[in-house]
Order: sequence, then C-alpha cells, then structure tokens
Amino acid sequence: MCYQASLNQSEKNIENYLNRPSVASDILEPYFLNDGFTHNQVYIIPMDEPKHWYPASWGLVPDYAEPKEFYKSGKYNTLNARDDKVFDSRLYGKPIREARCLIFADGFFEPHHVGKESQPYFCYLEESKTYKERQLFTFAGIYTSDGEGSYYTSLITVDANPLFEKVHNKAKRMPLVLDRKYEEDWIAEGQSEQIIKDIMQEGFTAKSFTAHPVINYRLKKNWEIKNTEKVIEPVEAIDTNLP
Repeated sequence: MCYQASLNQSEKNIENYLNRPSVASDILEPYFLNDGFTHNQVYIIPMDEPKHWYPASWGLVPDYAEPKEFYKSGKYNTLNARDDKVFDSRLYGKPIREARCLIFADGFFEPHHVGKESQPYFCYLEESKTYKERQLFTFAGIYTSDGEGSYYTSLITVDANPLFEKVHNKAKRMPLVLDRKYEEDWIAEGQSEQIIKDIMQEGFTAKSFTAHPVINYRLKKNWEIKNTEKVIEPVEAIDTNLP
C-alpha cells in the first residue's frame, strides 16, 4: 500500500497544474517524504470546495470521531482505501459517494520484498526531467471535513499494473494515479456509483512510471535523513532481477 509520498514543488507549479490557487498564501510545505503514519499535511482539491486547494491531514477521520483521539487509538489505518471495498465500508461508504478529492504528489514509495528482506522503491513519472525534477500528478482520494476548513483524506488503491506487480510484489497494489482526463470527473458532483467505479477501474494514468531502490529511512541509523533529498537518491538494489 502507499503510505509515503513526495511533493517537492513550488506553489506556482501546483496552482498551474489545474488552474486553482491555494485557499491561503504560504500554506505549502514541500516534502521529500511524507510518512502517512505521522498524519502530516498533504494537499487536496476537495469536491465541496473545488475552486482552491487545501491542506489535509493524511488519514481519513470519520465524522463521529475526534481526530487526535482517532489517530492515537491506532484502531483503524485510514491512509489508503481499497477500490474493491470502499463502497461497502462503514468508514468510506459516504465519502466515496459524496466527498472525493484530488491529492497532489510527484512521487511515492512502495516496498519490494526479497525473501525476508524489504527495500523501498521511489516511483515517479518517467517523463520527469530527472528524479530530482519530477512532474506533478494527482491521486484519487476521499475525505471528511469538520466544516471549519480542516480536511482528513485517504487515497484510493487499485490492483497493480505490470510495473507495480514487480515493484510492490507482495501486496500487488498501487495508488490510483488519475489520468488527466478523469481528474475533473472524479471531483464532479452527482456522479453515479457506476461512473465512480468505472473511473477506479479505468482511470489510472496512461503515462508511464519508473522506479528505483532507495535507502530505508525507517532504520534507526537513517532516521535523520527522512525529509532530505537522500531519501529519493538511488541505491544498490537487493533484487538484481528487478529491472
């Protein structure tokens, strides 16, 4: 599943991507690696306020819960929502129908397993100039809101395509990176359940991704590099058979 992502972009780049300004100036805090388990901010265009992009806590919080207590309890992991279970979920059923969003990113991390070992891979659009200068894209997401400007979001995951079957070779899942032609449809009001399902099934971007192995920041000796460029730099692969 996708629990870490990157967004090292300027505010202008994000504004230009879908021609929407931020809801307020100076809200953007770029990151090389955002670990979803810290529930730090990502940036979204929500269905109920589609003219701007907003900060949102990564990890959907149900309407009945208080955010800090919900996160602290650890009872539910709401960073990702599976496409095949989302409509029937008590947590996600209402948001998938009434509160969808676009989540900005320029890369994400997936684990690759070899025996008992695991190595993260950094994934980004192949059309990017380099892994340091990456192209923007959007994840399909869902959210809740407290009605006072605070948002809480989960990203949708789907079955892996051939590339991500090799990279994320244990779970064989991938985040739903939307093709540009589906972005506006995803956050449009009044969509039928079938249209939403069709987008989840057919909406993955036609653009190609590439991926390379990176350092495991979760190892204690590497903690200090978490939000530095070192977390996206290529390292030697433990699986020499993976292209």
